[in-house]
Amino acid sequence: MSLKPPVHRGMKELDRSAFTLNLPVVALRVPTKSIGMIKTDLANDVLRLPKLRNVIDDEGGNKTHKMVLLKPEISLQLEQASERLQSLIHEHKWSMQMHSVKVGYDSWTADDILRAILPDSSQAPTSYEQVGHIAHMNLRDEYLEYKSIIGQVILDKSSTVTMVVNKVDTIDNTFRNFKMEVLAGTQDFMATVRENDCVFRFDFSKVYWNSRLHPEHERLVNKFAQGASICDVMAGVGPFAVPAAKRGTLVWANDLNPASYAALCDNVKLNKVQARVQPFNLDGRDFIRQAFEKYIAQARPIELPPIPKHSNSKTKPPPPIAVVSRSFDHVVMNLPAIALEFLDAFRGLFYRITGSAEPDRSLNLPEIHVHCFTKSEEPEKDILMRACRALGYPEDKYTELVADVHYVRKVSPKKDMYCLSLQLPESVA
Repeated sequence: MSLKPPVHRGMKELDRSAFTLNLPVVALRVPTKSIGMIKTDLANDVLRLPKLRNVIDDEGGNKTHKMVLLKPEISLQLEQASERLQSLIHEHKWSMQMHSVKVGYDSWTADDILRAILPDSSQAPTSYEQVGHIAHMNLRDEYLEYKSIIGQVILDKSSTVTMVVNKVDTIDNTFRNFKMEVLAGTQDFMATVRENDCVFRFDFSKVYWNSRLHPEHERLVNKFAQGASICDVMAGVGPFAVPAAKRGTLVWANDLNPASYAALCDNVKLNKVQARVQPFNLDGRDFIRQAFEKYIAQARPIELPPIPKHSNSKTKPPPPIAVVSRSFDHVVMNLPAIALEFLDAFRGLFYRITGSAEPDRSLNLPEIHVHCFTKSEEPEKDILMRACRALGYPEDKYTELVADVHYVRKVSPKKDMYCLSLQLPESVA
């Protein structure tokens, strides 16, 4: 039997008492000393509902016995009971009686409640992204008239959520944030998130954060070897920059959004990587050109403080981490809507810096990691061709690029996110 709460189609103001159900079940009277065995051997026969006790005191007040509540589909004639239960009852002569259980709002899931409220009971909008204490929903139009009650139910049913918000427009391509409305809870947009052994703090209403990108953050950071140098062009609040720095890399991290830049600076201090991360607040193209010029001009090697070891204080401290590459080893461009377009900043970049048409073999060409969207049925070809156009590289030679196109996630039914990892061609630089 699949228990369901009372149906109240069209309810828009939450009345929790309306979802109370009096459920008749069989109560099995057993010796108190047998309770442990019954819960183990008869797990499939015992009533299991959230926040409801399935063992209650004996109605006669006898301390030596308890009443075990069985699933509602089990009758006094033991229909739907397991063979083990039937055997134990016959063997021990345990008595049975009917008992009424009050099933309240707290025992139902968010899915149960919303299916009992919304016009279409076949589905309920219970999915959300959790960012710290914030449940971030993206409700479809047909649910908007029920948004307040949906938010309240989600708030009630999650012990770690204190505010529920709904996205009300698309992401701004400049600052990567979007307008939100509070559906339920106390308005507090300052979120704290833990990811990849780091702590991030930010105002969710002013910056971009997507917890679903955790695996991608981890995947890319794992590519960066200790002592590598990273140029993070659209760094946001630091989901790539901060964990990369904790691994012992040198990171120059930039974001145009002043709120993201402020949070990035805060997160750098919060995670104690100030000596390995240099934050900037510039336009992406300007940052690429300025960062490469300034970085290449610095003397080598660059010494970074070693990664702290949690060991005996008498242990000899590890040596500093040496950064020896003359150019950045990796460039990260995580602005999927338009990042590919920023590849044009690499056209003639090294030529302008060195002033020579002859390539400087001591300058390493970076691997560029560009996040992007595509709706193409040939995603790899589409992404590589778009990269060629931005780089000024011959489109008919796109297969000659030293590149890898990695699938990240499905954004919508007809749009996917990918990461293009591309070795900057010498002919472009």
